[in-house]
Amino acid sequence: PFWTKVRITSKISRRSRRAALSRVLDMSTPSAATDEEDTEEAQQSRRRRALVVALRSLVISSETEEKEGTDLKGISIYSIEKAARRDAKEQTSAQDWDSRIPPGLETPKYDVIVKRAKYEVRDYEPFSVCSVPMSKARPDAQATDQKISQPQLKGASSFGALAGYLFGKNEDEVAMKMTTPVLTTGEGDDKEMSFILPSTYWGGEENLSKAPSPLTNSLVQLKRVDGKKRAVHIFGGFASSKETEKKKDELMANLESDKDWIPVSGESTVVAQYNDPFTPPWKRRNEVSVLVEPKN
Repeated sequence: PFWTKVRITSKISRRSRRAALSRVLDMSTPSAATDEEDTEEAQQSRRRRALVVALRSLVISSETEEKEGTDLKGISIYSIEKAARRDAKEQTSAQDWDSRIPPGLETPKYDVIVKRAKYEVRDYEPFSVCSVPMSKARPDAQATDQKISQPQLKGASSFGALAGYLFGKNEDEVAMKMTTPVLTTGEGDDKEMSFILPSTYWGGEENLSKAPSPLTNSLVQLKRVDGKKRAVHIFGGFASSKETEKKKDELMANLESDKDWIPVSGESTVVAQYNDPFTPPWKRRNEVSVLVEPKN
């Protein structure tokens, strides 16, 4: 009914709250990575995941309201719906994007050279990563990988290998702090996932050489990333294969009309994801980026 969209009715109507929750699930359920994966069972699984994320967000919102001494009982779901609609319309402010970076986690340093309507050009300082191929099976994953809470998610196996290395499953048995974002580069058999290493190991090769050595069977490699200039498009929601391809195409199309910068030939785009799987889509921060150089 039309009245279920009226915010104030949530104070007295369970039906109104259920309607709002249903609309939130419609907006926040991730799409299938491929058409082949879009079975009825897969759709139900994705919607259940969206429900867990929405309920978790409600609990966190309620705890926040209680700490702040506010009385917003019955309205939280509408606040979440409002945030979800704003994100879907890409009306997020720069301050909101910054707030979506998990606090306390190191992230690569950069300066913004120029801002365009749909992207920005950044000048990155050098940093280091640990990387693992996403298409190769590890011979002893039980010994090298960190156990993942949602192993059915795409990329979970690679994430587990990197988390295992970072949290102490390495030759030195040294645990390091988690960082952000998680990077994905390449295509097909060349596709890799990378974690940013703590800044102790950034800079020259002498710093990277001090990082704990990966276990042989983990297939984890340590790499130094040179500081270069990248065009970056920020977006919210879940970074599904379809969504990231769409954002990559948009970024490349926008760069075609840029008067100052062009993509570096032969370089693949990079996908960066800043948040854990339980962060709701309207609070997520993702990026697609490509190396660029001056046009003349």
